[in-house]
Amino acid sequence: MRIRNISLRVVSLLVLTFVFVVATAVFTLFDIRMQTQNMEDSLAEEARTFAREMDAVWEFMDNSQHTINNTTTGVYEFKGLHCAIVGKSVGAIFSAGNNYSIRYTNFEPRRAQDKPDAFETEALALFNEQKDTQEFFRIVSDDPAEVDRAQTSADNGAAQFRYVQALRVNESCLECHGEPAGEIDVTGFPKEGWTLDSVGGAISIVIPLEQQYQALRENVVRDVGFFLLLATFIGIVVFGLMTVFVLRPLEAMKRAFGEVGEGRLRQSMDDAGTAREVASLIDRFNVMSRELSVTYEELEEQVEARTQDLRRANEELAAQRDNLEALSEKLAKESQVKSDLLSMVNHELRTPLTSIITLAQIALESGGADEEERRSWEEVRKSSSVLLGMINDMLDIARSDAGAMAVSMELMDLGDIVASAQSTIGSLAVGARVTLATTVAPDVPLVSGDYEKMMRILENLGSNAVKFTPAGGTVSLSAMREEETGDVLVTVSDNGIGIAKENQERIFDRFFQVDSSTTRIYGGSGLGLALVREYAAAQGYTVGVESELGCGSAFTVRIPVKAVVELDEDE
Repeated sequence: MRIRNISLRVVSLLVLTFVFVVATAVFTLFDIRMQTQNMEDSLAEEARTFAREMDAVWEFMDNSQHTINNTTTGVYEFKGLHCAIVGKSVGAIFSAGNNYSIRYTNFEPRRAQDKPDAFETEALALFNEQKDTQEFFRIVSDDPAEVDRAQTSADNGAAQFRYVQALRVNESCLECHGEPAGEIDVTGFPKEGWTLDSVGGAISIVIPLEQQYQALRENVVRDVGFFLLLATFIGIVVFGLMTVFVLRPLEAMKRAFGEVGEGRLRQSMDDAGTAREVASLIDRFNVMSRELSVTYEELEEQVEARTQDLRRANEELAAQRDNLEALSEKLAKESQVKSDLLSMVNHELRTPLTSIITLAQIALESGGADEEERRSWEEVRKSSSVLLGMINDMLDIARSDAGAMAVSMELMDLGDIVASAQSTIGSLAVGARVTLATTVAPDVPLVSGDYEKMMRILENLGSNAVKFTPAGGTVSLSAMREEETGDVLVTVSDNGIGIAKENQERIFDRFFQVDSSTTRIYGGSGLGLALVREYAAAQGYTVGVESELGCGSAFTVRIPVKAVVELDEDE
């Protein structure tokens, strides 16, 4: 379960409960420990008091031995009432009247009932090892070996406080227990051979703990009950303060944030009766709410203004669109007029030019004119042919711009096209005194294309090559198949003036001429190569050029392999 899914109120209750339980457990353990320690200290002090009283009895009897064992006339008469017997008798009398047990013991007791138990044996051994140790005590329970024999039958191993105090040997003790060891003393027992640095025995006191434990339990229950009441009161006060000063303001802020999220921005909270930190947070929320409200109002005003601007812009765009439509309609009409005019002019020009070319050819072939007249008729024929070619180019450009250029894809034999182009270009080459050579490789296949446009491509490229090749030069027209790609390459090359590298792409632009000055040597409209590229693109071909100034040029029409038509022998 994720902590974010639990409310702060539940978290606070869980934390307070956890702290309450842990604090109660810690306090209970601490109180039991302290009560036990206090009980043990109190019992030790009580046992010391008993031991001092028994020491006082022992010392009184020791000091009274002369009076007891001598008659009024000063004659010594041992009565058998020595300090040991009196001390042990007093201890037995004291123990018989209550649950307490007081007795004397040592490692070599003269009576079997004075033999030390396990606890007393441990104490005596400690006194012999550490001469400065005078007492040994602790609480024992559930171990019959450590429980006093006098209480075993009654308590059967119940918890007891055991206290043992050392009895050091003094001068009076040596009379009955000193050296030489084994000598019979006045009481009729052999002496133990004690010295002044010996431990003569110990006073063993046993105090039952039933009443003390009952009192301890009552004290612990009383203390824990009081602690529970106090902790509960503190927890209720803390939770109440947290509810009033933290949880309620936070719930109010939650509701306010929800209303802000729903678009009701003008929210204001009252910080009365809240803590300083929460009040500061509420003040910041109120400031934020006011700023959001102002910002939203300004944003609405800006949106309204932008909406009006957009409406006006749309109106202007609509007006401009209407103007553009009117202008486009006007341009379409003007273009139609231009096309009609161009078609009419070209038609009217082509008819007389064709007649002029025919008459000039007839005059040249009649043989009746002298040399001067023949040169004149030849000039008329050449100029008319150039003019007719320009008119045809302009008509093709106009058709291309109008999207009316028709392409008729049919089966073509490049050998026939090269031969037809050779006859057309040959007369130009003879007039320019240029050698024309044609080559068609035997593996050149049939291709799919427009016969007329392919013819126009070769005628334009060939006439350009002748025009820009000086007298005595060579123009080559060849067709071959490229082994690597399978494409068919038709190339028109010359050894003429060449083309600069920076102009090799621009020559295919319309009306571009390398030398456009009024004094240029080579004429032309600048449309021939532009038409070559458009004719080739219309058939799916490409045109490229390789040239170097002063070394000539080579124009290549690449017919892709997909346009190649492979025929078997039967076809």
